[in-house]
Amino acid sequence: MQHRKYRRIRSGMRCRVTEPPPVRTSSPVAGLGRARLTFAQVLAQSVSAVAPSAVMVTLPALVIPDAGGATIAVFVAAALLMTMVGYCVGQFAQRMVAVSGLYSYVAKGLGAVPGFGAGVSSAIGYAAAAMASVIGAASYATVLLARIGLPKGAATVAVLAVVVGSLALILMVRGVRFSTRITLAVEVFAIVVATVVLAVVFVQTLGVPPATAESQPGDGGVSRIGFVVLLAITSFVGFESAGTVAREARNPLTAVPRAIKWTPVALGVLYVGAAGAQLSAPVQQNEMLAIVLTLPDSSGSAAGFLSVVMELGITASWFACVLGSTTALSRILFAMGREGVAPARLGRTHPRFHTPHVALIVVMPVIVAVPVVYQLFAASTRDVMLGLLTVSAHGYVVAYILVCVAAPCFLRRIGELTLVPILVSVGVAASMGVVVVWATASPSYSAGGGSVVYLALMAVGFCVVFLRSRVERGVLDRVGVYDETIAEDIVSRYRPWEVRK
Repeated sequence: MQHRKYRRIRSGMRCRVTEPPPVRTSSPVAGLGRARLTFAQVLAQSVSAVAPSAVMVTLPALVIPDAGGATIAVFVAAALLMTMVGYCVGQFAQRMVAVSGLYSYVAKGLGAVPGFGAGVSSAIGYAAAAMASVIGAASYATVLLARIGLPKGAATVAVLAVVVGSLALILMVRGVRFSTRITLAVEVFAIVVATVVLAVVFVQTLGVPPATAESQPGDGGVSRIGFVVLLAITSFVGFESAGTVAREARNPLTAVPRAIKWTPVALGVLYVGAAGAQLSAPVQQNEMLAIVLTLPDSSGSAAGFLSVVMELGITASWFACVLGSTTALSRILFAMGREGVAPARLGRTHPRFHTPHVALIVVMPVIVAVPVVYQLFAASTRDVMLGLLTVSAHGYVVAYILVCVAAPCFLRRIGELTLVPILVSVGVAASMGVVVVWATASPSYSAGGGSVVYLALMAVGFCVVFLRSRVERGVLDRVGVYDETIAEDIVSRYRPWEVRK
């Protein structure tokens, strides 16, 4: 066949013969650690960005008043939607080794401008989640320390927020392998604590007379279901962050898709169980955001002990979320620095630890300062967290819709499009759009301020890239960098293009 083709070319046919592109000598994302993380550590990155143990206790309590008896169905629906989003993200994760997650994925599917929009939106989501986690960890730590006499108040929360941010920065600069080990241990502890306490609540409330009408979850009606579904969706956001550590994973084309695929399923099981337990018991919430369960114990000793254990577990979970969200954010900024759409210094890595230390050092003071200043003007720490989580939810949901739309486009470009990805992508993107519209029409929806902040931040991001593109031509052509095969890989044991079992 090759000989006949050669003869046709020699006989006068106009054929353009192209040589294969030369193998790179250096990856566009060189400097980051490579092939260091096990599957468990990659999974820890996905789980930590969600803060599941904190969500298990806090979010069902917020959903129950509006959803009532439909609470379980709401979390099941949210889990199904996020599982389908994970399927769409997995189409990219099993074919390319990205360092910026959804940013690179959407750029390869829809082009530079939508890709940059997804990158900015994801960055907003991770940054706001990290800010909320800092204030959450500091608030719960304040409640714990108040038990030994430390005064409560905004000043204590501010000091502890600085401590949380500083410790997180040291761990992340020290290395993603080290920080994910800490994250994995912290999250396992926090999830076990939350599960045990919720199980105790469920067991001890069996046979207890029904609560008074004031504490019974109400029926919010159909008009409120859209809002609570959107609220439940926010309990899963961040699960896709495993894609931001793909280069640092040992088997990126298998470990990352598996983490993204199974995290929403596991979270769905945890949340449904937590919601079921809380439907049987009232929840108290004080001004410092210390949500503890009221256990029917006459002596009060068990309730007090379990409250302390729960507060410790939730503090640990929020701290793990700081690590997970900021790690993902730093990788997005690192990629933007390498592309030139952001200052090049953000694309530098530590010579010893191989982490994007410049990006981490730049963003961590902002992540700590914003919630600390915010609480000076807010009525309570709870309002600070809800405001930041609202902005974060906007960033995640928009990025999810974009990656779902991008998945079939990407598969079509590489010649691997089939019917199933089309149906899943269109279905989940349309469903999430309906949920967003439905939620905004709900009487419970009060995210107008968060929407304004999100849109303003998106506008700033596009203004920056517009100015950069005017100064440096062709900068948009570099959007969506990922780890490419280099000459050394051909003779080394690291072969990220191979799908391993």
